[in-house]
Amino acid sequence: MLKNDNLLTLIRSMTKSEKRNFKLIAQKTGSKEKLYVQLFDHLDKYQTFDEVLILKKLPLIKKSQLSNLKSTLCHHILIALRDINRKEYPEIKARERFDFAKVLYAKGQYRASLDMLQTVKAMAAEINLKPLEFLALNFEKIIETQHVTKSMSPKAYELATQSNSLIENLSLSNELSNLSLLLYARYLENGYVKNAEEYNDLHKYFHSILPVVEVQELDFYQKLNLFQSYVWFYHMSQDFANYYRYALKWVNLFEEFPAMKIPATTLYIKGLHNVLNALFMAGKRKMFKEYFFLLMQFNDDNTLRLSVNETAQLRLFKYIHGINSIFMSAKYAYGVSFVQELETSLKEEMHLWDVNRIMVFNYKIACIYFGNGDLENTITYLNKVEASYQPRLKVDIQCFSRVLNLIAHYELGNDILVSYRIKSVFRFLLKMGELEKVHAEIFRFVRRTPRMSEATIIDEFKQLRDKLIVIEKERFEKRPFLYLDIISWLESKIKNVSMVEAILSRRASEQ
Repeated sequence: MLKNDNLLTLIRSMTKSEKRNFKLIAQKTGSKEKLYVQLFDHLDKYQTFDEVLILKKLPLIKKSQLSNLKSTLCHHILIALRDINRKEYPEIKARERFDFAKVLYAKGQYRASLDMLQTVKAMAAEINLKPLEFLALNFEKIIETQHVTKSMSPKAYELATQSNSLIENLSLSNELSNLSLLLYARYLENGYVKNAEEYNDLHKYFHSILPVVEVQELDFYQKLNLFQSYVWFYHMSQDFANYYRYALKWVNLFEEFPAMKIPATTLYIKGLHNVLNALFMAGKRKMFKEYFFLLMQFNDDNTLRLSVNETAQLRLFKYIHGINSIFMSAKYAYGVSFVQELETSLKEEMHLWDVNRIMVFNYKIACIYFGNGDLENTITYLNKVEASYQPRLKVDIQCFSRVLNLIAHYELGNDILVSYRIKSVFRFLLKMGELEKVHAEIFRFVRRTPRMSEATIIDEFKQLRDKLIVIEKERFEKRPFLYLDIISWLESKIKNVSMVEAILSRRASEQ
């Protein structure tokens, strides 16, 4: 049923109470010495699926039995987890009632089955689970058409009307969920728009698949998918004001439907994440701090029974926005201790983060070390980004990391290495189609460094700074400045101060 590694991960994810519940259910069904229970105890103890070790430690298990035992173990674990989590997931309870209706129908209890289906529809409607509501309605139609009941005539019209309404609702839900999915996929593949032509392409694509809707008439998930779609669109467009606006609509939707915070906890957390991301990109430091506190409050709420997935999401967003708060405050020295905590998490196997997330973390960690003046660690983490290169995955981060690597080596005085790398980096950016104006100006500067004298270097820094200040104001050129304040780095070189001092001085002058 599950691959060996997946089975081990499932067992590791189980809490003590879940493991105890599994053992209790196993005992109720027979002997304590069941072979699949022995296999469970072994895997829980050794945390590895070593076939030789298993056969040695569990002599009652034969090699030919191992595959079936693994499937049996997985089956019983999932049953036990479903049982203990029934109260936490209302959709499990609703589906269970649907199963009861099937059993009652099989026993010839048609009226009892119909009554159970009414319960299923009510439960499904309460948590906006339209697909299950439709299944219950369809089963109700089967019972009514195959078995004559006293209410058949008026009921037929009622069921037909309900069925048509649900199909229309599901069709619209499908359109909106596809819209959200396709835009998110486009974001992952292409990242942010880089010029007016790309924006026009995105705008045309978005509105070609955006259905015409009346927002006030949509149900919870339809509104959620619509707001998500606008979030992805404005995020890619680098329209941070509207990105924040729709991310806030996403979060406020859960205030409109507070009961949905339980079955859709992960989506609520993701909404908070996007609000924080929008505020970070817009440089709204005060509001960012308020929503970061709200996220941490949710994280620390002991009354919530969060799943492993939800806990992992909260942990992920804690680190994402913890790092972003360092960029916003320019407290890079504090950031180093925070980064050390994150580094430990990155080494663990239970964080459930994908390659994409880890790549971004490594780049941001490098930026924090750069801001703190630790160039050796900056290069170490940038090398990790380059080592994890995958075509079409976070192309912008891969390009930024290579440019920052050049700057770090320049700072260290590695002139020969800079000269060697600059051509390969230039070719890489051209290949990726990511040679932005910021990159082009930095390249021109770095290429000229061997010919610069100490007497002219400050003027060169000033010229580059002035060009980048102009570029920073352009709508589609803001992205490179978000994590690395290259202008403040230049100010630090010009004024011979630390990068933190340069950042704070620049912010003070902008107020």
